[in-house]
Amino acid sequence: MDTQTRNGLNAINGMSSEELQAFIRGRLYKFDGRESTKLRFEMSGYESNKGECTVHNINILNLFADLGIYDFTEYLFLDFYKGIGTIYLKYWGDIQSHEVEVSGYTTSGIILKILKLTTLSGKSTRRRA
Repeated sequence: MDTQTRNGLNAINGMSSEELQAFIRGRLYKFDGRESTKLRFEMSGYESNKGECTVHNINILNLFADLGIYDFTEYLFLDFYKGIGTIYLKYWGDIQSHEVEVSGYTTSGIILKILKLTTLSGKSTRRRA
């Protein structure tokens, strides 16, 4: 595990659920000059330009990559259809794929769920050079 990931893990490991939610919400704010915008997953599944929802949602998920969310899985992605979200993942060394429905969750709730499924899970990570 690299130093940046280790530092990120140390930052969130001792946090309560409330502290984690506040941490996540803080990362979801995008500042542009004097304006701030809270980033949210596009959950409708509909898009006017092919791929825009997927790219938007991956960009939000990648805000948390430094915490090692991808180090615990062979794959990890989100899919939304008509407001119903599903987290798809497969842990390293596991033969089974997992689907976790996150219907009714907020963006920060989905990120918290992903952190609990990966970084805070105690599962094995892949080796990085």
